[in-house]
Amino acid sequence: MALSNWQPLASDKTLAFYQPALDADNARAVCQPLLETLEARVLESQQDADMVTWLIDFEGTRLMLKAAHYTQSVWLEPLDADGEEVIAFLRRWWTRHPPL
Repeated sequence: MALSNWQPLASDKTLAFYQPALDADNARAVCQPLLETLEARVLESQQDADMVTWLIDFEGTRLMLKAAHYTQSVWLEPLDADGEEVIAFLRRWWTRHPPL
């Protein structure tokens, strides 16, 4: 699944997307292209009834990647101040160079 159909959502502290293809059964597959584009590594994962959460490593910074099928949204959250800087960088990068 290409990242070109990922629609960024306005957010102050996260990098969030509306992802209409997301449902409870395919969250891992839907999020895989994002992980590959970021060259991020999954450290831990958890699946609940309505949300999948991954602890990821992005260039030495740990972030949370979450996918909620009820809202069809995917977002990256910072865990600390370093993560906030990384999210701000990724938001700017995505705006200037949206992945294909």
